Amino acid sequence: MKVVAFNGSARKNGNTAMMINYMFEELTKEGIETEMVQLCGEHPHGCIACYQCFKKKDGRCIVDVDCINSCVEKMVAADGIVLASPTYFADVSTEMKALIDRCGMVSRANGDMYKRKVGAAIVTQRRG
Repeated sequence: MKVVAFNGSARKNGNTAMMINYMFEELTKEGIETEMVQLCGEHPHGCIACYQCFKKKDGRCIVDVDCINSCVEKMVAADGIVLASPTYFADVSTEMKALIDRCGMVSRANGDMYKRKVGAAIVTQRRG
């Protein structure tokens, strides 16, 4: 079994990464393989609503200039998917929003590719 977590924080080793690692410690104790994908520095672009993923149905986004297609592949290969993001103005980070929109659109266009996978979210706030 494998769980992949996507860190949507602008800080590579900030609070969100610490919370993912805390969760990973518990999963590792149970023999579950884990992988963290850092979106920081990857600059994923938002969905351009071209609907080419519906036309091509190849499990990929036609916009192939960033990490999104690699993220789609990791989601398909995993048994569990974790989306982790700090709270920015009552929303997820722009990196996480791009991941959700584009990976979600590709999934929908290809028969709901992530159906029956376990999902979870981690939301962090500023230390105070």
